[in-house]
Amino acid sequence: MVEVRIVYKDRETGKTKAEIVDTEDYEFTIATRGLWKMLVADEDVEFEAGEIKPVKIRKTILPKESIMLRCPVTRHALGYIASIGRTGEPQPVEEERTLNYVIFKALEKGKIKKGDLIGVLNVFPVMMVRRAKKPRKIREEE
Repeated sequence: MVEVRIVYKDRETGKTKAEIVDTEDYEFTIATRGLWKMLVADEDVEFEAGEIKPVKIRKTILPKESIMLRCPVTRHALGYIASIGRTGEPQPVEEERTLNYVIFKALEKGKIKKGDLIGVLNVFPVMMVRRAKKPRKIREEE
């Protein structure tokens, strides 16, 4: 058993929430077949050189039992994606997951426009070596 504190932003209120869960590490096998998913800006965002900001992206669905890796090739002339995420409670890999923002690092001053391709994800199916126990909420925290 591993007791961890999970911290996330509530989708409805935007407030930070935390809960303590009982969980464990587990193994998986990555398939040799993959999928490229485009990450497309869903808003206009201006940047100064060196600035790091979140950028909303079009809803991007990850299939259940898959993992993702950022494609390291820069896809936008302004900079690159440092991280990918979603607002709301963490979702288990056994379920379909939705991404809705990226953290973007601008290398120079400029603007990302709604509809710009800003990155690509490498998505790989995984096979669980054994089923992980579902994290069990112990308590919520402030």
